[in-house]
Amino acid sequence: MRNSARLLGLAVIAIVFSPILSGAVAGASVSDDQPPPIVEDYTYPGADQIFAQYGIRLLKGNGQILFTQCGSGGNLVEVWSRTKSNPFCFKISGNKGYLTLDLAAVYLIKGDDHALKATMVIKGSPVVSEIGKNTWTSAGEGADPVNGQSPLVELNSGSL
Repeated sequence: MRNSARLLGLAVIAIVFSPILSGAVAGASVSDDQPPPIVEDYTYPGADQIFAQYGIRLLKGNGQILFTQCGSGGNLVEVWSRTKSNPFCFKISGNKGYLTLDLAAVYLIKGDDHALKATMVIKGSPVVSEIGKNTWTSAGEGADPVNGQSPLVELNSGSL
């Protein structure tokens, strides 16, 4: 009998205090005025604006290969495409960078002070080209007219 009285007492306490306890737990949740937790998906920041202004689609990267204005100083990677009369330029700031992108009709790439690999889609298959340091390298149609116009889909610096 004593045990059942104790259990009944505990049940009453649980019922009385459950709204208070649930409020405390609810108060511990993230409020609406706080930003959500940061989860990195490597989406390129400002990609839509860059595409609208320059016509290059930047997709994902680790932040060590960044699109920049040509002539902005420093040693830059230059990518020449038939979509524009001026090159697209990239600044490499680390030894292990990558950037996925979609840039049609690339025919020439100039490396900077980093070892660089460029992946292009030639006739439906990915083809990786080594781009030497500070060297001009023909790519896609520029390497062989039979390749036709080929998009550049990835840049890698260093060994990943």
